[in-house]
Amino acid sequence: MVAVYRLLLLLVPCLGLAQEQLNIAVTASFKPVLEALADPFTESTNIQLSLSSASTGVLFQQIISGAPFDVFFAADVERPRLLVDRLQLPANARRDYAMGQLVLVINNTALSGIADLKDYSRRVIHANPAHAPYGLAAQQVLDRVGFRGERVLANNVTQARQYLSLGLADVGLIAASVAQGFDDVVELDRTEYDAIRQQLVIVKPSNRVDALIRFLDTPFAKDIIQQQGYRLPESP
Repeated sequence: MVAVYRLLLLLVPCLGLAQEQLNIAVTASFKPVLEALADPFTESTNIQLSLSSASTGVLFQQIISGAPFDVFFAADVERPRLLVDRLQLPANARRDYAMGQLVLVINNTALSGIADLKDYSRRVIHANPAHAPYGLAAQQVLDRVGFRGERVLANNVTQARQYLSLGLADVGLIAASVAQGFDDVVELDRTEYDAIRQQLVIVKPSNRVDALIRFLDTPFAKDIIQQQGYRLPESP
């Protein structure tokens, strides 16, 4: 790992000796990835990442209301597009950074896959589709399969994971990036829901932001993104 950090020091130039900070708004599903990247990034650039996490919809409203974020990592394309329009940012202020994957978590031996939910009458947990793109994807899956049971809505995928861990339901639909630790996780066919194309928005351009964008393009960062349950934007 030390060798990797030294390589990154060459890839991302240091911006000064005094430690600087970037204020990042990150959708709940991608927070584990940025947490894994934060220390390597700081060692490479002397820039700290201050992470604020919530659902994409909530973070969007915070930024519109004046929250002082430098970069917004959303879990969709629509909010970044609206943000660029609302704040009159340049078109190249937004860019794809990952493709999300929805998974089914099962803590009930009577179920083996998504098709079994058609006749399942108990609770299923997922994020609120009004605020979270993964919640919208979960809603699409449940509607398609004809699920008629109770839907327990969490504020975001992290809270949905917490609900599952607490045993509030035996079944949940959450992001692959927050599904580590569960025994029975089923990756869903990508045709079951609309593609979860995730974009970031550069709200306040700076040399520090440029360093972060360069870092995300390194092989090291791309490997971490994929290990955490995402596909890269250019992946088929």
